[in-house]
Amino acid sequence: MKRLTILVALLLSSTMLFAQVAETEVTIKCDWGTLSATLAQGEAHSDTAIVIVAGSGPTDRNGNSALNLNTYCYKLLSDALVADGYAVLRYDKRAIGQSAIPMEQIPNLVFDDYVDDVEVVVDYLRGEGFKRVVVAGHSEGGLIALVLANRGVEVDGLVLLAAPGYAMDEILRTQLRAQLMPQYMALMLQADVILRSLKAGKTYPDDKISKELVSLFHSSVQPFLINCMQYDPQQLAKGVECPMLVVCGGNDIQVSRDNGEVIVKAQPKAEFVVFENMTHVLKDWASDDRIDQLVNVYVNSYLPLTEGLVAAISQFVENIK
Repeated sequence: MKRLTILVALLLSSTMLFAQVAETEVTIKCDWGTLSATLAQGEAHSDTAIVIVAGSGPTDRNGNSALNLNTYCYKLLSDALVADGYAVLRYDKRAIGQSAIPMEQIPNLVFDDYVDDVEVVVDYLRGEGFKRVVVAGHSEGGLIALVLANRGVEVDGLVLLAAPGYAMDEILRTQLRAQLMPQYMALMLQADVILRSLKAGKTYPDDKISKELVSLFHSSVQPFLINCMQYDPQQLAKGVECPMLVVCGGNDIQVSRDNGEVIVKAQPKAEFVVFENMTHVLKDWASDDRIDQLVNVYVNSYLPLTEGLVAAISQFVENIK
């Protein structure tokens, strides 16, 4: 009975929280089709909208994916920022979630397509009457935000959450080295050869890719990787003219804190915040052990966001002139 009482109390608490957030499902027209999005606002409508751009892979607008990712980190972030007085739009990126495209078009999808789409999202919000639009990109979404700002698109601020500070081939090489070395040296050597080929703009034949690496380097994703690898986040950071907040986690197993450090070195005007125990999914964990986090953090929707994260973002947005 005690356990049931606690459960009911938690449900009531959640209901009271969500009741304060009005979420509207919206569709945003693009040249290729429509983006499916959620626009969240409090009772007092804000003149500032924050766009959450999701990270890599099939990560949806809530921060979940079929690839064993169940965090709801974007939903939690949206709710908290709305509670602080801002409107928040989060969306399924092209070919992900409800922003579907025909299967035969997926091999033609490239990184620049994602930048095109967030530009449309910003235009949509301007058309809805928002005077300030801030783009908050997580992981790969941070690189999307940097490219967007360098296109000259009018954004009032950038928030880079666990964003890469090195080109994508370097990020992948570092991540693979951590997972494969020293036990799987042969796979690491092959991965390096593939990465060098893609960096040079050359595709790599599927029949020469080991089965352990094919999900990462399949020919259907190679055009995307080739396009993405052409961007250097540090060079992009130098071209950012709007206010920028860079946030890193000390226990991030995917994008280490030095990524944030090199971005801030490239753009000294940027604000820099490090949360020592924050993981890549914006939640705290005491250990930086990869398996430990995958089992206990990446699949745990009940863990709260890192304490202080929302306050840092809200303060940054509030200070934008």
